[in-house]
Amino acid sequence: MKRVLIVLVGAALLAPALAFGQAPTKLTVEPDPSFAEDALSNHRHPGLDTNVDLYINHWRNSAPYEGHGGFIERDILTTGDPLAPPRRGAVLKYIKAYKRAALEPRSGTRPFKSPDEQIFLYICGGSGRVESGGKSIVLGDGTAVFIPAGVEARFINPTDGFLETIMVVEGTPAGFVPGKTISVGDYHDSVPNIGMHWAHIGRGFGWDAPPKFANPVGFAIVSIDKFDIAQPHVHGPGCEEVWCQLKGTSLLLFGNRLFHQEPGEAFLIPPNRKVPHSSINATDEPMLWLYMGNRHDHAK
Repeated sequence: MKRVLIVLVGAALLAPALAFGQAPTKLTVEPDPSFAEDALSNHRHPGLDTNVDLYINHWRNSAPYEGHGGFIERDILTTGDPLAPPRRGAVLKYIKAYKRAALEPRSGTRPFKSPDEQIFLYICGGSGRVESGGKSIVLGDGTAVFIPAGVEARFINPTDGFLETIMVVEGTPAGFVPGKTISVGDYHDSVPNIGMHWAHIGRGFGWDAPPKFANPVGFAIVSIDKFDIAQPHVHGPGCEEVWCQLKGTSLLLFGNRLFHQEPGEAFLIPPNRKVPHSSINATDEPMLWLYMGNRHDHAK
């Protein structure tokens, strides 16, 4: 009986078009990707669909190198072309680098600064401190640090474990006037925003001083409660949005593919309005992501 009802309902939906002797008008004249609602076929189209493998990467896939005074850095996403990446992870247009940066036990960086780069770091493991401008500030899991261009800072790890961070680097354009001191924030100090895209529970950072970015960029920590799914949606030109898994292993609907996303793995949504993304928590434990929204499409 259920099968008969489904057939009858489908026939009823088609009746208006058939009554006029024609199929519904297509919205575009170009071929549609396989996930378009009115696609001619429900098969995947490898030559037409966006290759989402190029937009997701884990730091394990990159070789380590020294940077920023002695951090051990490994690339996750790098500069490239967000519409046609030349290689895996080379998808950034506005931000210069998105990486994992770690400090070994019982060690510290040399003091460092850059005249034309600003750095955002999120502490995702371990503890330590940052020294800058005559101040020493304790850092722990959930803390973020923003270092303006031209400001010197030094990081110290006095513990027996690694100090692990996600580091995001942005360049500064000519004429930009950066801030004068570092900013330190913690997402635990903010009130959660519940229900964005069905299931996102977002928390911004409670900063001691608002950071001054050169881009229209913002960061937040987003969780999805146990056994829930976020709304699949797409992004268009000018949107540079990155999601890095911090805790738990999720299912990721990305275009017409399904991935396991692990801690330390990040993806950028292709800005072509063709690739829906949705994070799915199929477990009994909450999951956590670092969200970066660099919204040039929203900038005035």
